[in-house]
Amino acid sequence: MRFLRLFVTVLVLLQFAPCLLAETLTTLPHGDAIYAVEFHPTDSSQFVSGSDDNTVKLWNLREKIVTTFSGHTDKVNAVAFSPDGETLASGSDDKTFKLWSVPQQQHIATLEHIPIANRPASIVTSVAFAPDGNSLGTAGYKTVKFWNVSDWTEAATLQHDHWVSAIVFSPDGERLATVDGKEIKIWDVLTQTYTTTLTADADWVGAIAFSPDSGTFAAAGASGQITLWSVPDWTVRGRINAYGSVSDLAFSPDGKTLASAGNGVKLWSVKTGAALVSLTEHTGQVIGVAYSSDGSAIVSGGLQDGMVHFVEFETLAFAQPDVVRLIYFLPSDRTAQSDIDNKIEAWVKGAQTFFAGMMEKHGYGRKTFTYETDEGGKAVVHHIAGKFTDAYYDQQSKWIIWDEIREAGFDPSQNIYFAFMDFSEILDGLHCGTGGNWAHGGVVNLIASEECLDGNYGLWLAVHEIGHAFGLQHDYRNHPDHTGDLMVAENDLMVSSACSAEWLDAHHYFNTETPFFNEPTTIEMWPPRPVDSDGIRLRFTITDPDGLHQARLLSTKLEEDYFAGRDYLEEQGYLDEYILDCKSLSGSSTTATFITTQLAPDNDTVVLRVIDVNGNFTEGRFPIDTTSLSQHLEDVNEDGIVNIQDLVLIAGSFGRTGQDVADVNEDGVVNIQDLVLVAGAFGRGAAAPFVLSHGLGATPTRTEMQRWLREAQQVNLIDPAFQRGILALERLLVALTPKETILLPNYPNPFNPETWIPYRLAVPADVTMSIYSSSGRLIRTLEFGHQSVGIYESRSRAAYWDGRNSLGERVASGVYFYTLTAGDFTATRKLLIRK
Repeated sequence: MRFLRLFVTVLVLLQFAPCLLAETLTTLPHGDAIYAVEFHPTDSSQFVSGSDDNTVKLWNLREKIVTTFSGHTDKVNAVAFSPDGETLASGSDDKTFKLWSVPQQQHIATLEHIPIANRPASIVTSVAFAPDGNSLGTAGYKTVKFWNVSDWTEAATLQHDHWVSAIVFSPDGERLATVDGKEIKIWDVLTQTYTTTLTADADWVGAIAFSPDSGTFAAAGASGQITLWSVPDWTVRGRINAYGSVSDLAFSPDGKTLASAGNGVKLWSVKTGAALVSLTEHTGQVIGVAYSSDGSAIVSGGLQDGMVHFVEFETLAFAQPDVVRLIYFLPSDRTAQSDIDNKIEAWVKGAQTFFAGMMEKHGYGRKTFTYETDEGGKAVVHHIAGKFTDAYYDQQSKWIIWDEIREAGFDPSQNIYFAFMDFSEILDGLHCGTGGNWAHGGVVNLIASEECLDGNYGLWLAVHEIGHAFGLQHDYRNHPDHTGDLMVAENDLMVSSACSAEWLDAHHYFNTETPFFNEPTTIEMWPPRPVDSDGIRLRFTITDPDGLHQARLLSTKLEEDYFAGRDYLEEQGYLDEYILDCKSLSGSSTTATFITTQLAPDNDTVVLRVIDVNGNFTEGRFPIDTTSLSQHLEDVNEDGIVNIQDLVLIAGSFGRTGQDVADVNEDGVVNIQDLVLVAGAFGRGAAAPFVLSHGLGATPTRTEMQRWLREAQQVNLIDPAFQRGILALERLLVALTPKETILLPNYPNPFNPETWIPYRLAVPADVTMSIYSSSGRLIRTLEFGHQSVGIYESRSRAAYWDGRNSLGERVASGVYFYTLTAGDFTATRKLLIRK
């Protein structure tokens, strides 16, 4: 905190001269956007910054002077010291890199990075000295080049497929990492061949770094996810969510801490992935960050503010992860309440005790959260004086106070904060508190009045709003009395149910030893399906390499109006997510199925919130239209009736995996079980239990039906729906076994130019179909060979005539006759061609 107060003073009072530094310095104006910063390798009082003003500045805090290196004609993208600190390299958009003598503070050489001989020079995006100091690496268009330090001649070229945006040597000198477009390539320095390709971000990679012992490699980019790999096996050690794009990374000299530059500067524990410090003093994005060689300080450069910030670690207060922090916020015209710290501590202790009892009740022991305390165990309450009057805040959204709280150095994305606001009016004239959450942080806004904090209501308010900060949502399922008093902690299912206890059992704030590394959770929703009793089946495939713990299905609109007649709750429009159901999960991949009748007809979104075993939670929001769902899962082709067509579609999809409309039981594969379920649902949506008509297209053969029935009987599930399906297949087999051989009317009739002629065979036979003119002359003979018992009525099985004679000529309009010959059976019918 001492640093943060000092920083504000410096911003207000410091008048910086171009070559003279003030005695107490933390903020240094370079003059324009800063793209790179670097510490001197042996002197922690010196560092450099490269800027959009085409200059490199060498800052010397011990001597309180700054030296400007000029000569570039475009922005400076990169800077690097040689290992001995004698030479400085800078790379620029002006398609050159320059070498500077640090002791003599003068220019040594200017060179071009030319990708291909006799071609134009490339912008220089990155520079890096090899750890032995004998060579320099530069990056540009599709190439990395090595240069001999002894005479600055080109030594080697490493070809790439895209622009190379960053390069870094491992400290042991064995490897070089380069960013080739969206990929990271790891090169063997000795052989100058790349050995490994890594993927860190789908859009762009902005930062790479090796740990000082060369045993860990880090990378990050647009998504804000920092990935750590073990070297040399390149297994992922963990992933950290930095909550915003990352432009630079730097390890501390002891390798225990990693700094990231992006939306401010954040320090992370390399061992656990926990956030340690968040520095947000820069205005806008931070592009560069670096550690001093002795680990006593960091320096960062701002893109928008053009400032260099130098921070000594002894001035920083490292936040303890997963500890609730307490804030008392007082408007400028109000007097602090007497004994307010003790009142706040009593209030938060009450919530702490409630959660301990609730967790014990559900079998998890007396697990609960902790809050920040001093060495004597007393609650630490941070007092923040508001800039404005009570009347001003009353006219604003109460969330406005967080602008001032953040300015004071508190980051609610990394810790949960309770802000006790000493206002004269409650929030929006309606309620005493609100709460919200991030993956590792959250906020609770509370009115610091006796009306809000005392008694049973005060306890309910505490546990309810803290529950929101822990990621819990309103729960009105199966409440014993919807019209009773929900504002009693024990009656509030949101914080007292077994579902919530299970959620909190994995939550970071209830498990102080849980690592913060977070492999991404992916959630995929299957097509919604209707079920009996007007329910809707929602199915999700969920994966997380860390291991899954619980999934919660949420909705923004409910079928039942729980707030009818309760004026206080009806007015709370912010209650916009409600829990419909929760499921215990295990393993790293699973499919969770929910059946609900509580979605309102106008509901357009469902939410699935998943927490993994490390307490990281992810939310997926999915559109849904409850008014246009197919009425029957078994109606595969969605024509409104379950019949033989659906059976044939299932059979044609056998073996398919993943999401498939033919996977009726949604077990991830289309097989005999799905076919049997369809057979058991025959007739849904129509009066007749079976439909075998020539208008239905493909019809299974009797042989196919016999095979399906054998396979179904081998599975022989005792489920009633499955047994109904077996019975349906048996009946269908009978229906596919004609009692007599018959010739049926052709369709269509009259026709032009083609027709189908259906028939049934009661016994196997050699089959032919003969077409005659009205005068008895043979026009065409269709031979089908030996055919088995069965029904030959669908277009795929019936006899087909294209209206042509044996010479391939189309016949004239008129009446014709067709004769079926099947063994000893013969029958003749009439047809008509009309043109």
